[in-house]
Amino acid sequence: FVMLVLGGLQGLLGWYMVKCGLVNDPKVSQYRLTAHLILAVLIYAYILYVAFGLMLPQATEKLGASLNRLRKQGIALVVLILVMIISGGFVAGTHAGFVYNTFPLMKGSFIPDGLFAHQPLWRNFFENELTVQFDHRMIAYSLCVLVPLYCWRILQTSNDKTVRLAAAMFTAMLVIQISLGISTLVLYVPVPVAVSHQGGALLLLTAAVWMVCKLGSTAENSA
Repeated sequence: FVMLVLGGLQGLLGWYMVKCGLVNDPKVSQYRLTAHLILAVLIYAYILYVAFGLMLPQATEKLGASLNRLRKQGIALVVLILVMIISGGFVAGTHAGFVYNTFPLMKGSFIPDGLFAHQPLWRNFFENELTVQFDHRMIAYSLCVLVPLYCWRILQTSNDKTVRLAAAMFTAMLVIQISLGISTLVLYVPVPVAVSHQGGALLLLTAAVWMVCKLGSTAENSA
């Protein structure tokens, strides 16, 4: 029922996204575009969560403290990946990928000037191309650190082979997604690579949700 309601809302939001944006000027507001993207990704993540919950056997014992803590940290990473996808929506909506096409520096600096050039301050995070791209990069850098550390902790904690495989897949998908992101930027957003980068974001989210669900279903004790 929840999926049905969310699907209906997505259709309504899609109509709202384009009803004013394609009349005189053939473009869509980055706010409406990102809102449409957010709801689509939330629907996808929710379907995954329900499906994995049906597929995986439920743990017959209470999770150990270590595995329970890792599961909560995994949920936090899922949220961070969702935030990264949202920031990617603003990158697409503002066409920020077509500017500052160098890596790892932007305008010759790691922290470029002009991040807060717009007033009021909050507009920079949604309308300033420089800030929008910078934020997307920073979230990606954060995941580059947090995901390998998280998966390393899982390998140190769990003896379950499928959990360890899920951790390895999570890390591998991050490497692929970061590579696609850098390629999209430095190659000046070729459509096939950009679309692969968008698809990679969903695969990374899939790996994260699978990791969380798998941790919730394992009944083994910590190593």
